[in-house]
Amino acid sequence: MSARRKVRIAVVGAGAVGLSTAVQIQEALPETEVTLIAEKFNRDTTSDGAAGIFQSAVDLVKGVPKETSRKWFQDSFEFFRSIAFSEEAEEAGISQVSGYQFYIEDPLEDDPINSELYFNYRDCTEREFSIFPEVAGRAHHGNFYTTLTAEGRWLLPWLLKKFEKKGGKIINKKLLSLEELVNKYDVVANCTGLGSNELLGNNEVKPIRGQVIRVKAPWIKHFLMVDGYSLYVIPCKETVIIGGTRQYNDSDLNVRLEDRERIWKMACKHLPSLKTAEWQWEWVGLRPFREPLRLERETLKFKDGQLEVVHNYGHGGNGMALCWGTGKEACRLVVGVVAQKFRNSKL
Repeated sequence: MSARRKVRIAVVGAGAVGLSTAVQIQEALPETEVTLIAEKFNRDTTSDGAAGIFQSAVDLVKGVPKETSRKWFQDSFEFFRSIAFSEEAEEAGISQVSGYQFYIEDPLEDDPINSELYFNYRDCTEREFSIFPEVAGRAHHGNFYTTLTAEGRWLLPWLLKKFEKKGGKIINKKLLSLEELVNKYDVVANCTGLGSNELLGNNEVKPIRGQVIRVKAPWIKHFLMVDGYSLYVIPCKETVIIGGTRQYNDSDLNVRLEDRERIWKMACKHLPSLKTAEWQWEWVGLRPFREPLRLERETLKFKDGQLEVVHNYGHGGNGMALCWGTGKEACRLVVGVVAQKFRNSKL
């Protein structure tokens, strides 16, 4: 192989995970040619609907050693925190937000990373419990802390802009198999989420359905979360996101009346001021869940050749909070593949 030819790298999938991976590969290997291949971009992706709040780490990532998931989580948080206090914060949709998280039915399995990462992380006082009559007397624990939101609707276009500015190529295409990339790319990062089932011919990734309501309620300044996905009210850049659902192996993308009514009733019960909020839109998305999340290198063999692949998918509801951290690890694996294949070439 000629040393003059650029190393060709493809990243498949343009959600938060794919874009985070692609941008970091460009930074680590600036002399390579990086191509982003995806059927859906920006508002057509699951990441678009995410509030992307970094919430109290209860169980981190299922099936992954805690130290590993802590590292991914911390790498993501530190990156987004650096953006939150920069001139790019508004465009990237990254904000600092404070609020309350209560536990009624969910067990508290507090992790040291909470006090290490978040500002003002502490137990709620009796006075704070009294602010929420629906919680007081029922919750066995509550925390107040200051965290970050990385809102997908703004983050994705910002990352895509960074990718293009660095010379990245974009192909808007649905792949039916990774075999289509054999002999075209030297290494492929597979960040396709639910699409990995079709690309790899298996059914390992399950959808977890989420339904939310977006409203105009500029007086809501603090987030409220009760038992994880049972109820969350999160102030974002232009709207307040209210959710939600966590329906395992449910791929229905239609807005369900019963979910809408339950979400709205519960939200107004806990925060009566929401009753006068102006509805903006409703959204349904499918979180791609795999246990454990897959982040590893694999050599796939096809009839016309083999393909070096780095998998990075199956983040479930943690996609926004883990995207930069797992992207960093996927990038490290890609760099390793390139170094191994082109030991005697100058990149």
